[in-house]
Amino acid sequence: MATSSSLRSIRQLLIDMKIIKLFFVVISSLLITNFAKAESNISLKKYLDENDLEKGSTQIYLLKRCSAVYAYASGIILKSDAVASKNFIEISNNLLFKSVELMVIDENKKLEEAQKKGEKNRKKLFSNYIADGKKNWEKNKSHFKGSYISEDMAICSKLTEDK
Repeated sequence: MATSSSLRSIRQLLIDMKIIKLFFVVISSLLITNFAKAESNISLKKYLDENDLEKGSTQIYLLKRCSAVYAYASGIILKSDAVASKNFIEISNNLLFKSVELMVIDENKKLEEAQKKGEKNRKKLFSNYIADGKKNWEKNKSHFKGSYISEDMAICSKLTEDK
């Protein structure tokens, strides 16, 4: 079993490596949103109403969704507020890392396997947020307001408040 110190070291390494990669993905994704064909996410509120939060799989999904919505928000505000954007990326990476930790503990996955799965899932969820945010923008000139995305951000912000 990995020690707390080694998990923190792995976490910091993941954060450092992923920040640059995630910014590239965010910018690239925003440029190609016209070509994205993503299925919409259901709202987190609906998902949580229908699933047991005590189950590890529900917690893992929640962490991945929150990681994706924070990555999406980071990309949206990048030009207007780089500091907040960087903070959102850090939150996104921390949430993804927590989901990876839970996959290792609850699903007995190897760390590398859990990381790949977590990144793949977040990328898909992130693409859904991009597609849905674009649709919402066309409808009411907001990426968040009037959509499940703002509700998801509110739910996810509760996960980071207690830190």
